[in-house]
Amino acid sequence: MTHSFLKYLFFILVPIICSAQSDFSPKEAKIDSLMKAHIIHKGKKPVHSFLLYAKNEKTGFEFDKGFGTIGRNEMEIDGDYQYNCASITKTFVATIILQLEEEGKLAISNKAYKFLQPMDYVGADKIHILNETNYSKEITIEQFLNHTSGIADIFTDAQTRFNISVLLHKKRQYTTAMIMERYYRYHLNERPLNKPGEGYHYSDMNYMFLGFIIENITGKTLPEAIRERILEKVGMKNTYFDYYEPAVTEGKRIDAFLGKINMTKKINTSYEWGGGGLVTTTEDLALFIQALFDNTFFKQSGTLKKMTDTDKVKKFNGNYGYGLFSFNANGKAFYGHGGFYGSLLLYEPTDRIAFSANISQATPPYNTGKLVLELLNIISDY
Repeated sequence: MTHSFLKYLFFILVPIICSAQSDFSPKEAKIDSLMKAHIIHKGKKPVHSFLLYAKNEKTGFEFDKGFGTIGRNEMEIDGDYQYNCASITKTFVATIILQLEEEGKLAISNKAYKFLQPMDYVGADKIHILNETNYSKEITIEQFLNHTSGIADIFTDAQTRFNISVLLHKKRQYTTAMIMERYYRYHLNERPLNKPGEGYHYSDMNYMFLGFIIENITGKTLPEAIRERILEKVGMKNTYFDYYEPAVTEGKRIDAFLGKINMTKKINTSYEWGGGGLVTTTEDLALFIQALFDNTFFKQSGTLKKMTDTDKVKKFNGNYGYGLFSFNANGKAFYGHGGFYGSLLLYEPTDRIAFSANISQATPPYNTGKLVLELLNIISDY
């Protein structure tokens, strides 16, 4: 190849590359502006940071940035910082349950009691007692997956008692047995919201029980199962199970807030476990949900379709499949999950749009739904 040809090629390609970049620069500027406008360092509900990874494969647009600070300090962050993604962990748990079904080790129509009964601390024969009638042996695995079991939630249905307990013992390290002990101490087993299959009630305890089932069948701890079956399979190198695994990076984690309380610095949140224990990055989560919709984790194409099917909860005004919510934005169906500390993971399979974000505050002082729609409009070219 001659020098003159290389020079010729350079003059052709550079304008094309620059033009492609400039086409996206106004979008990037709009997103930058929105993110910075929603960082609020003062007040009772501070939002110290904003992380966002977004990718639209149809247009080629990709965005990966972080603005703000780790927490109350002045250490500025970038898009590679980690955070507790909370309930997005449920999508990982559901994925493994469906893998186990493909492997013939369970059927989601099976009664969950069969797999919980060997674990003494679970008390599988008394987890669901409604109006003095025991339905514990009637709950199916599917009913845990789509929150139709009726099981009460330790975090919302006993919120005051649990929060007081946490605040009085901020550094207490929780085990799964301790979580179940709280469940029975608060008599939540006698306070289910509905008979199995006859209502929809979002409960972290459903996914605690699914975690127990995974451990019983695989002989692995839940963190080990998630690492081997998902994290290592797609190269999620910046993700780990908080308190149950060593941190995979040093110092690159933002602080999560509940109002003015710095949950990362002040509270041992090991109680979140199967309902929300993962620490990750926006890019790692985008990698996960892209792989999920590429059918990387399943052998059968119908498995993902089952996971996204919300028909069984629609009659209860729900929009939940198996570890995935669904919602429509401008005529397109997005699937994903939110997390308590301001996390959101979404995927739109037609244009292959991935959206992964965190604002580090459980109770932000603004309408996050409106903010998400504004960002999706920019990313999706609406």
